[in-house]
Amino acid sequence: MGDLLIRLDGTGPIQQQVYGGIYAALEDGRLALGQRLPASRTWALQLGVSRNTIREATAALIAEGWLEARVGAGLFVRAVPAAIRSPASATAAPLRLSEWSERLPARTFVLAGKDVDVDFRPGVVSNDAEQLFRRKRLARWPADLEPALLSEYGPPEGDIRLRERIAAYLRQSRAVRCTAADIVITTGTHQSLDLLSRLLLGPGTTFAIEDPGFPVAAEIIRLSGSELTPVRVDEQGIEVDDIPRGIAGLYCTPNHQFPLGVTLSPERRRALVARAAKEGFVILEDDYDCEFYYGTMPSPCLQSEDDDQRVIYLGSLSKTMAPGFRLGFIVSPPWLLERLKCAKWIVDRQTSTHVQNSLLQFMVSGDFASHLSSMRIEYEKRHAILLEAIRTHLRNWLTPLGSTCGLHISTRVNAGFDTGALCRIADEEGVGIYRGGTFSNAGSASDILVFGFGATSAQQITKGIGLLASAWQSEDQSLRSSVK
Repeated sequence: MGDLLIRLDGTGPIQQQVYGGIYAALEDGRLALGQRLPASRTWALQLGVSRNTIREATAALIAEGWLEARVGAGLFVRAVPAAIRSPASATAAPLRLSEWSERLPARTFVLAGKDVDVDFRPGVVSNDAEQLFRRKRLARWPADLEPALLSEYGPPEGDIRLRERIAAYLRQSRAVRCTAADIVITTGTHQSLDLLSRLLLGPGTTFAIEDPGFPVAAEIIRLSGSELTPVRVDEQGIEVDDIPRGIAGLYCTPNHQFPLGVTLSPERRRALVARAAKEGFVILEDDYDCEFYYGTMPSPCLQSEDDDQRVIYLGSLSKTMAPGFRLGFIVSPPWLLERLKCAKWIVDRQTSTHVQNSLLQFMVSGDFASHLSSMRIEYEKRHAILLEAIRTHLRNWLTPLGSTCGLHISTRVNAGFDTGALCRIADEEGVGIYRGGTFSNAGSASDILVFGFGATSAQQITKGIGLLASAWQSEDQSLRSSVK
């Protein structure tokens, strides 16, 4: 059993909140029949509560027949209240789609094979190539699971078996409200944003984006012909009150804002979802690296709080696996799903079957959960070392911003010091640090420095911070005098 994210709503006794969170997970399918629950010690640490609280809440569920304790094995789901179903209503009012969307064909063209002895169907390859590729690359397949054929095209939305695995993972770890039917697999967040911009945007529309924020999202929006509107971000996340009226949508990273690393406050989360529902704009939620958290689990995704089908959830394996793996996904509301699948078919036909096969095998074998667990331990160590080193050795110049997950730490340059001079000296010492202003369209974040640690070992972190501390200390006066 991996992580299980449950929501503590802050009302009533903490034991009752935990009870309610577990029961909700049983209702919406994040806990399946026969599934093992996390150990009480692990769960207590993740939720920030005592083990006694966990025990009392689960004892009530055992007494009601929902859970059962197996000696030496742990707690398991004995019964579930209802079948899993997609929570979003297919009858909700659709949002306005783009003219590009309207030009898509009513149906996609697939050249089906014929039931004949010799089929000269174009567009397919020899099964011999398939067998060779499978033997070389997919040798560890479980005996009872067949990989999808590489000699055939698959559905544009992706292999249903993989989408079922991804949906279960998202429900359990991020509280995403979805089933496999809601998911479209893409070649990563870049393609997800490109497809959605084609469907939702175009000349005459306005789209908002966090500033500072993800530069590629801004470029894709510009390419769509939509007018780009930057919205400020502070220590509580995006400034919801500053979002202009009349926008078609908003791109945001609420649980680990890029690049500041802050989390959208509960008050602003509620305000953002309420504004999208009232004003009829879409929210593209990029939950790009919350798998790696330090301390308690991150807040549930924004999509889990959306009852009006305004939030479209984006994810990828760029951080959990590797950027070169090129696999992402969109959790689509019903009003968009068929157009999205059609757009995927037209633009890309389908995401690589080999990549999908590889991930499916990785998830079925349990290797995905093991990989995630081991990388979380490693990244947590690096995060702790980097944060402590900044606080101890660079406190004269930098103050870390609050961040509980992800693969980078952002800092604010202390008053009286020049950001450009700090970076210049760092470059001279051979230490790469990055200015927050690089990620801004409106000239914000000029006093922010970003430290990534995903590809930096613990030893390299210690060495780099030491070099910075020594160089900045020796140049302290020139750093102060260069302030403009």
